[in-house]
Amino acid sequence: MTSSLAPLAATGRRVWVHTAQEGDLPAYQVAVQQSAARIGRWNPVNPADLHWHLERQTEDHRTFLIHAMEAEGSHGIVGKVNVTNVVRGRFQNGVIGYDSYDPYVGRGLFAEGLRLIIDIAFAQAPRGMGLHRIEANVRPGNSPSSGVLRSIGFRREGYVQQMLWLPGPDGSHWRDHLPHAITREEWPAAPYAPHRWPRIALLVKDSPGLHLGSRLAHELGLPLFSSALLDRDLGPGPATDQALWSLLAASPVGGVVEEPNPQPDSVFAGLQRAGFDPTGVPQVGCALGFGFPLELDPRQPVDDRVVVRLALRARSAFA
Repeated sequence: MTSSLAPLAATGRRVWVHTAQEGDLPAYQVAVQQSAARIGRWNPVNPADLHWHLERQTEDHRTFLIHAMEAEGSHGIVGKVNVTNVVRGRFQNGVIGYDSYDPYVGRGLFAEGLRLIIDIAFAQAPRGMGLHRIEANVRPGNSPSSGVLRSIGFRREGYVQQMLWLPGPDGSHWRDHLPHAITREEWPAAPYAPHRWPRIALLVKDSPGLHLGSRLAHELGLPLFSSALLDRDLGPGPATDQALWSLLAASPVGGVVEEPNPQPDSVFAGLQRAGFDPTGVPQVGCALGFGFPLELDPRQPVDDRVVVRLALRARSAFA
């Protein structure tokens, strides 16, 4: 660790946090060993890795330990949090990785300490790291870890396939992760703050055999609201048509609306009811006199390349 690197610390009600020091090594090794069975399901277990981190401490690689005010058993370390992979310039982004340790799990102590560390990471130097955005990536099955992030206001931002090579009971594999993030403007955030997904609507004229609505919904990651399916299950009629737009209105992310014969007045009113400006909603295969059409070349097959291009243009309408 660079000798001139200033320590960073903060004190809470039940915990205090501090950038790790050589004197923490013995207690840290005990903490990791006692928690190895639980941690090992999700992360590599190495009681000696703190020494590796200590040798690499810089302004852009900081390792924090969360200490209990009232230590129990053989150590007082509640958890470890690394703030690494910092990118400066226009990004000012850092990534946190962390472990919590027995016997302190399940009491809110780790979450209290993590809040203090996020405070430090967002604070300007010399009191902090001066970051603008902090992200954390969690394996989909690790609900306690995601729960901690959500409890202090982190948002989930998507799904990353085969992100990290990690061990597990089934051996080592490339593991999928759920990215979470929070920015300085959002901090401090309300616990379990609702996700803010962009709402997108796309109108598609149903073309037999193409399955275009479902393909576009899959590419965009949106629900498909099909009048044909509603007619099949509920029977055709005005009530079924109203149900189509009610489903779109209730969807927090919007959706792809597929109709075999969309009528301008009905579609215009339905989109308004669902909270969209009809003049800004893209359309595929329709000529309704409002919005903007995404044209299909009838001479060309509607292959995956065409579907992706349509989806990209549809999403750009709501950027």
